Amino acid sequence: MAVNWLSIREALLNGEPVLVFDSLSREAETDMVFYAGVVDYKKIAFLRREAGGLICYVSGRVFRERLGLSFLNETLNHHPVYRYLVSRKPRYGDPPAFNIWVNHVDTHTGISDYDKATTIRRLHDVAELVYKGFDEDAIDVFTREFYAPGHVPVLTSRGIGVRKGHTELVTALALLTGLTPSMVIAEMLSEGSSLPRGEAIRYARRHGLHYINGFDIVVEAEKRGLVDD
Repeated sequence: MAVNWLSIREALLNGEPVLVFDSLSREAETDMVFYAGVVDYKKIAFLRREAGGLICYVSGRVFRERLGLSFLNETLNHHPVYRYLVSRKPRYGDPPAFNIWVNHVDTHTGISDYDKATTIRRLHDVAELVYKGFDEDAIDVFTREFYAPGHVPVLTSRGIGVRKGHTELVTALALLTGLTPSMVIAEMLSEGSSLPRGEAIRYARRHGLHYINGFDIVVEAEKRGLVDD
């Protein structure tokens, strides 16, 4: 069945989550995904209850490059102790996509649903500035209004031509649906393990949600020339 990208766009803009599966040859995990532009504390609480994995903010290559961010493993590689840890990769083989962990300055501890929503919504504002070409404004907001380390991990895409993790997949999904690459993700967990694919598909059907295979995102992104974003 062909993927209805317009319907997915409408769902994301309406504040509905979509489920994205990477592949059986990688993590074999399903992430629950919201568009960051519509996130509030209730959606963060929903991710925490219904998905259960680490809640992350995701954007694209342009976000990273315009703000001058680096990948965390590259930064830690210069530390005399941390460099031994970052020399190892996860079992699925890809380098991680983490850049930094932040809180917004208006948060209390940064960990509550309300605080995370505050941080994520302002990160979305930064992404909007970046992708509209207002680089100086984006840098100003980012450097003035956030502090690190915090409770919201920021991840950016390495491009699906290099890596086909959820960071790259949901960035490509945003671009394929005409949205600013600004997403919130969390792995769907079962007790003791990741939620099996079959259970994730049944969850999507039960709740009327889009379930998207990473393969379909990769194929469409390659067709449209979006492999580097």
